[in-house]
Amino acid sequence: MRRLILSALAATAATLTAQSPQTPTTRVPRFTVVEATIREMQRAMQDHRVTSRELVTQYLTRIALYEKRINAAIAINPRALDEADARDAERAQGRARGPLHGIPIALKDNIHTMDLPTTGGALAFATFTPPYDATLTKNLRDAGAIIIAKTVLTELANWVAGAPTPMPGNYSAVGGFAYNPYDPRPDPREPTNDGRPVLSTGGSSSGAGTAANFWAANVGTDTAGSVVNPAALTMLVGIRPTTGRISRHGDRAHHPRPGHRRSDGADGRRRRDPARRAGKPVA
Repeated sequence: MRRLILSALAATAATLTAQSPQTPTTRVPRFTVVEATIREMQRAMQDHRVTSRELVTQYLTRIALYEKRINAAIAINPRALDEADARDAERAQGRARGPLHGIPIALKDNIHTMDLPTTGGALAFATFTPPYDATLTKNLRDAGAIIIAKTVLTELANWVAGAPTPMPGNYSAVGGFAYNPYDPRPDPREPTNDGRPVLSTGGSSSGAGTAANFWAANVGTDTAGSVVNPAALTMLVGIRPTTGRISRHGDRAHHPRPGHRRSDGADGRRRRDPARRAGKPVA
């Protein structure tokens, strides 16, 4: 009897299998922000494989997991998910603003944001929230970018202390030291075992968070290498536009030299990523 039941079940299964169309199932891999470029994120959002909210969620998760080791951020935007929802709603209505729409970007913490503190890394400005956005900030938001965080920087953009005790790179009283994701250890050697990283993160515009996949790209200020040096030391691409191409209104980069040639630039994972941020001139 048991043999007859098993034979009947096998025959039934064979019949159902023969009647069912054999359609191969292709699983679409989950989109991940790790090592993803802005162009890849945009394509994934256009193909409905990921949303801006999911991008922000993945980045916030990575920040929660690894920020204690990297220390790339001075402040995290508590409204980032709400802003991502708004950008997703616009995209659903066919109103994507451009190549930065829904993309999480971090700003150096000397660029004014009226909804986040702008400290310059100095204790004197630790609770200062500007009354207006920098022109650069406004243009990024108008383009649909999400300001996910403010980054660690050399205090007041590296014009605080000189010889014989110069300000260590990418250190501030508010933020402390940032660490290079490719070797996030403090330097154990004398006389530099004061907490600074064993592998430098470069100039005062932190690229550490971009390299650690905390956000898609970071925007900073460059007078003498503060955008291009971090790119070189954290395996990124940095663009320092011609002075005047990007407005410096609301960019609080302190510099004692008159007529200095500071410019605002960006670090990203591929050549197009910082170029997308720097490609729009402003008055």
